[in-house]
Amino acid sequence: MSYEDDNFGEWEETWEEDGTKEFQRQVREESIEKKCSMCGNKVYLLPHYDKCDSCCRKLESGYQW
Repeated sequence: MSYEDDNFGEWEETWEEDGTKEFQRQVREESIEKKCSMCGNKVYLLPHYDKCDSCCRKLESGYQW
């Protein structure tokens, strides 16, 4: 089973052993609804982020906005 959020994308349930599940829970609790600065979609991001995971992955792949 996996989970997905706008900050880091997909989380695998198998990461539970190394504390990642607790980190994921913390990320969900601290995220607020914001508008992505690139795509304009309403997403839930940590307060210091301004781009969603989907847009960040495009940038990392060389996509030109």
